[in-house]
Amino acid sequence: MAERPLILFGQPNKAEKSNRGGGATIFQRPSHSRQAERLAPKMTALQNAIATLKQSAMGIEAEKTLVFDVVGSADTFYTAVKNLGSDAEWIFDMPEQFDISDDFYVLKENNKTKERTRNEKKNTIGGKVYCVLSNARAMEEMLSLWRKYGQDSNMAFPVGKTGLRDVFDSLESMDFWGYKERVEETGILEIWREELQDTTLSGVRCEFELFFRSDPQKRDRNEQQLRNEITTLGGTVISSSVITDIAYHSVLANVPRDVAESIINGNRNVSIVTAEQIMFFRPVGQAVVIPKDNSFDGDFQIPSSEDIIDEPVIALFDGLPQENHPYLQGRLTVDDPDGYATNYVVEARKHGTSMASMAALGDLSKIVHAATRKIYVRPLMKPIQWGSDYFEQIPNDSLLVDKIHVAVRRLFEEEAGKVAPTVKVINLSIGLRNRQFDRSMSPFARLLDWLSWKYKVLFVVSAGNHPDNMDTGMKFTDFVAADIGSRDKAVIGHVNNESRNLRLLSPAESVNALTVGATFEDASAFTENTRQILPCSDGLPSAINSVGMGMNNAIKPDILFPGGRSWVREFIRHGSDGTIIEWPDSATREPGTVSAAPLAAGNAANKVMYTFGTSNSAALVSHEASRCYDTLLEVFGSAEEAVPDEHVALLIKAMLVHGAEWGALSDKYAKVLNLTKRQDRSSKLHRFLGFGKPDIERAIECAKNRVTLVGYGDLKNGEAHIYDLPLPFNFSSSKICRRLTATLTYFPPFVPTRQKYRAAQLWYSIENGKKNLLDSRMDVDWNAAVRGSVQHEIFENNNTVVWDENDTLQVKVNCRGDADDRFSGSVPYALIVSFEIKNAIDIDVYAKVAERVSTKVPNLVT
Repeated sequence: MAERPLILFGQPNKAEKSNRGGGATIFQRPSHSRQAERLAPKMTALQNAIATLKQSAMGIEAEKTLVFDVVGSADTFYTAVKNLGSDAEWIFDMPEQFDISDDFYVLKENNKTKERTRNEKKNTIGGKVYCVLSNARAMEEMLSLWRKYGQDSNMAFPVGKTGLRDVFDSLESMDFWGYKERVEETGILEIWREELQDTTLSGVRCEFELFFRSDPQKRDRNEQQLRNEITTLGGTVISSSVITDIAYHSVLANVPRDVAESIINGNRNVSIVTAEQIMFFRPVGQAVVIPKDNSFDGDFQIPSSEDIIDEPVIALFDGLPQENHPYLQGRLTVDDPDGYATNYVVEARKHGTSMASMAALGDLSKIVHAATRKIYVRPLMKPIQWGSDYFEQIPNDSLLVDKIHVAVRRLFEEEAGKVAPTVKVINLSIGLRNRQFDRSMSPFARLLDWLSWKYKVLFVVSAGNHPDNMDTGMKFTDFVAADIGSRDKAVIGHVNNESRNLRLLSPAESVNALTVGATFEDASAFTENTRQILPCSDGLPSAINSVGMGMNNAIKPDILFPGGRSWVREFIRHGSDGTIIEWPDSATREPGTVSAAPLAAGNAANKVMYTFGTSNSAALVSHEASRCYDTLLEVFGSAEEAVPDEHVALLIKAMLVHGAEWGALSDKYAKVLNLTKRQDRSSKLHRFLGFGKPDIERAIECAKNRVTLVGYGDLKNGEAHIYDLPLPFNFSSSKICRRLTATLTYFPPFVPTRQKYRAAQLWYSIENGKKNLLDSRMDVDWNAAVRGSVQHEIFENNNTVVWDENDTLQVKVNCRGDADDRFSGSVPYALIVSFEIKNAIDIDVYAKVAERVSTKVPNLVT
């Protein structure tokens, strides 16, 4: 038991939520006559589409997907489309960036004079709304209403359809969903070109993601039509999946080689290319591993596994590990219902073995803690051989979203097996390189968000690696000769310049998941030489990291954690100017994070390997999650209160984030990026730093000068909980530097088709007029901190404050509807608050606060 364990908050008081403040954005829109002029060509295109549909063989049953670019909120449009009847179905909306123009722009209002002027700082506005019109009749009705309104701005709209007036006024543009969105922008053509270089392939695999239709009959009809088209072209359908809770409908199929080549060569008339029910062509399968034999003999002292508890708390979805490795024996429970082990040769079991090693033991070169419970492992990858090397790959014979869905249900559902219902954390050190986040949530990320809410389980996800060559703008010889500060500057500049191409890899944008980026850091010893150069200083965010932001500009990745280091070398190719730096394919020695490596039968040595990247960071965070769980057992055990099963995952998530801060990285990045104002730092640096790198020790145990309290509960729309933090101190001296850190985590349900996405939002505020005690925010901007499902803020101050020793600080947790204003469910949350006096010498902060809290009833919020 820790000397100073965490303390449970007393039972909170119930209240009504606070107002978050902030009004609606005010837009300047074009005049009625200008709008009629602007949209005339678009309406002509709609008229032509109607004529085409009427002439088609399908006639009135044909569908067309329209894309509306709307300025401002999509709420009015959503209501208007619903009132068009069954002939029209609103599919989803998503944020979009429209450049300001003389027709549409944002206004700012002078608080004193109420005068409105153009806001030049707001240069992007709006969103896209996608709507399926089921037949020509629906299109004709919309076109008819537009014509009448275009001629008379005062026309009376039919009952229930007056919302279209606002839609017409706010319509920036309108187009049809087509080849560009369906094929060109998904990157499928480049992937097919690469795959078809293998002349032995008779075809390619493809996931056809369909527009999700709420009507099951329409879904079945659309899928059957697509199946017919595929078989007519000579292809075969492998499987399909419908998950209604995340609005997901996909078909996995083989596309014949000649058909794929025809599409690659620009034939846009192939039936599957023009099929209106298809939203996206998506690649399937993904190779993720360490291709070379980079293992060596290790000799590390590993804690005994004799007393390990069978019931797992941590699960690993990855490759198949070598469970009889000397370092892993007795630490894993491998569940292989798909029979992947049959063809999984030992030398190919690299990624799974490495991740299992890190999840169970951490970095072997610096073991602090060994997991006290077995790690549940579900293999998701298969081995493939390429020459003498083995790769591990997410198979292309099944839909990954469906595979993950089945795997998670197997953990918790009786009819699916219920093989590990005690699991609270699932590690996914897998990122889909061909699916970078771009405003709309991937089905993979939507699935994780829904599963985490449904089963109250935390997904720890790697942000994803971009190990491409790096252009620092410096000759390699100059880079080698530069001091480490100059190298840091070059690396930060490269990442900033290339950030558009270094976005999060699916499913890292998941709102409910804890997304982890890597710091360039490990415990190994390494001395660079003229060919093997360290690109940056220890602790800097890795140059191969995916960078944020997430959905609706939420903070992603959430945290950074050591992911290992690697040396770099000059990229030498014909015509190279010497400014390009490349990462090595593999290494047999340090630097890097040390983990178990698969060893051949009869090999007596304990094989290990050095690796680096965000996969390591996620696995190491999952390892820390097991420490957090053990801590919670002690805390709740000492309070004689059962660990709250519905909130365990959230409590672990809050503990993992709670010790995070930017520290010296803030100054380093601000200097390189010329961010001279605090507001610029707080609103821009989180895309690189997230909430920072956490010190897990701060969330596991308190100190003499620091006390940490834990709360949890459930809130409904409009409700709030108020927690009292007693602070029996005298703050009349300006020498007392106070710091409060508060971390709120919650699992909201989602409306997968809405731009706002979260059905409900939770946030905390400091109440009871004592804000001047902590009126200086550190690190992340408040507006950014509340956009996801984690709010983590640090407040610090040393000003003199009039304070009665019987006063308390109040932290209020609020709930409101977000994407669903009428949300009626409840949202579980966890809250961790730390208060410390940084320069305390004789003040026992822990004892004084614990004395005041201990007399209260343990937290039992229902």
